Amino acid sequence: MSYNYLPLDRHPMDFDQVKNLIAYSQDVSITFDAHERIVKCRKYLDKLMQQPDKLYYGINTGFGFLQHVKINDEQVEQLQANLLMSHACGMGEEVPLPIVKLMLALKIKSLSYGYSGVQIDTVKRLTEMHNENILPVIYTQGSLGASGDLAPLSHMSLPLIGLGEVWYNEEKRKTTTV
Repeated sequence: MSYNYLPLDRHPMDFDQVKNLIAYSQDVSITFDAHERIVKCRKYLDKLMQQPDKLYYGINTGFGFLQHVKINDEQVEQLQANLLMSHACGMGEEVPLPIVKLMLALKIKSLSYGYSGVQIDTVKRLTEMHNENILPVIYTQGSLGASGDLAPLSHMSLPLIGLGEVWYNEEKRKTTTV
């Protein structure tokens, strides 16, 4: 059993924790508190989604000018997949693997606050990807939006739906072959 891991939750990380995460290739895990917060928020979202006439931007509606267009329950999952695929438009050099691994850890950290409505299985899968060194191929150019994170985060998330490419055992592979 290894104690070389970093527990992630809503408490702030300091520079030394980030430095050690990279320097010692630490595994990550979420705490019990983070797990409970994620599950609680998802249950809240699921309860809201049971209200048939309510619109929740980007969850059961279109985007931008289509924000008032309700998406049928049967099409919500496809909407989310389409959004992910449409923003995975990066190009150029690949982000170095240590940075990709850090990106995964920081995404897990941000989800551990329990405010996103994400499923706990998504956080578990991201954690497995980080800890097993299944690192998504992410490109350095092509970001959309003011914050510049949509394309990289989309590429990071494609493997969650069986798409994109990953580095695994020092080999670049289609996600479907890992």
